[in-house]
Amino acid sequence: MGFLNAVRDIGRVQTAGMEEDSTVKFSQLPMIPIVQKSRNDQQETKKEQVIQVWLRTADPFAEVLDIQGIDRFRVVDYLADGLSVVARQEQKRRMLFKEPSGNNVTWSYSPIYRLGKPKRNSLRELLGEKGRLERLQKTTLNNYEKEGVFAPGSVDLLMNALHEQSETLAELWSDTERSYLLMFGISHQDSFLYPGDIPAFVSYFRDKVKRQVFDDAFSSPCALCQTSSAACVNLDTVFKFATFDKPGYLPGMGSGGKDRSAAKVFPACIDCYSALLVGREELDVQFCDRRTISGINIYVVPELITGTKRMDAAARAATGFITEGVAGKESVFSSLARRDELLVFHFVFWESNQAQERIHLMVEDVPPSYLRFLEDTWLETADVFGIKEDGRRTLDGAFRTLFRATRSFAGERQQDKNVMTEYTISLVGKLLNNEWVDSKMMKTLAVSRMPGLVNDPKWMKYASNNVRELGALVDFLDRYNGRR
Repeated sequence: MGFLNAVRDIGRVQTAGMEEDSTVKFSQLPMIPIVQKSRNDQQETKKEQVIQVWLRTADPFAEVLDIQGIDRFRVVDYLADGLSVVARQEQKRRMLFKEPSGNNVTWSYSPIYRLGKPKRNSLRELLGEKGRLERLQKTTLNNYEKEGVFAPGSVDLLMNALHEQSETLAELWSDTERSYLLMFGISHQDSFLYPGDIPAFVSYFRDKVKRQVFDDAFSSPCALCQTSSAACVNLDTVFKFATFDKPGYLPGMGSGGKDRSAAKVFPACIDCYSALLVGREELDVQFCDRRTISGINIYVVPELITGTKRMDAAARAATGFITEGVAGKESVFSSLARRDELLVFHFVFWESNQAQERIHLMVEDVPPSYLRFLEDTWLETADVFGIKEDGRRTLDGAFRTLFRATRSFAGERQQDKNVMTEYTISLVGKLLNNEWVDSKMMKTLAVSRMPGLVNDPKWMKYASNNVRELGALVDFLDRYNGRR
């Protein structure tokens, strides 16, 4: 509960004073910008881009849009106005996007299609029986005509125009290291009207929100604010790891399916739900560490001990951190250790696998003073073993050293690497939870793997450093156990 309350409160802090409108309240970013690249990335991540499709219409402000063709394409940077909360809220209003409730739906809240990264032959990917243009028509455009947003015949005309100009579109969608969105808007007086500027699209969005959120809601006490509400939704609409296909994961899922057990799982009222949506997005943009453990996302969720209602002088520094985030910091854990004691932190270690999200570990209520204790213990070890590099004399450096050393035991098999990654995450979890750590297990792993490692040219290339790191880790864990 601490984690979810903190996510909700982050959403409330970020939207305090903003307008209460469904076009902003329930809208989301269609792509999460990667603020912080992985430590393994050798090249700077290229900024995402939007391919704007300027539609010609008889009247852009009509209730029914009579599509007459494509005026032009234009490529712009995604979130070009910056990543501030205000800038992102405005972009969400203009783009009018919300994630559909499932992957197999044949409609979209917004006339936006995620092209993603192209392969070498982007034209071939666009065309063909199962090409992107066909999927665009089935999953996004057809429903606009079906529900009367487009005049009859508009989709066929639009698809013909896209096919005729497919080579131009393929040239724009060509950088294999960059992700793209395809966004439909209207050309008006030599300007581009975004979906959120067009009344017909706004009306369609609001109608979809009503049908998909409010009409499917159920009466229940909210699990977060404990108020009885006539309109609640479940947690799986915010976090993909909270799904209805895992009977043993959530309470009340032994039998009966979604309809019978909905109110037994984790209901959130509409106000808490909308705050969770914003809070989850803030986690992805501002509070996700992708550097410490390769391939693993770490949510760093700050919670203000005084609560969001008390925003007085004593809490301003802590509240400032909630709006500032951690995503751009080189040493995340070291930075957290120096925060105000009005904050505690929750950590969620998870990994993304296509459309799934898998949680490896959750640790709640870690104060900055405890992180300082861990870092001070590591610094003593660093002094003994002559570790002098600034980046390694931090708590982040300790966790990265732990990951490198244990990962080196795995060899080349991916299955072995996955096992060692799980083991590393469990060790980090025990450290953050102030639990006893079995340092003997680390020694046993080293001894059992050493005969194979000394015959591995890749490992032997850095053997002296690997052995020193292993010794440092055993020393760190022993010091930690002795001071708990």
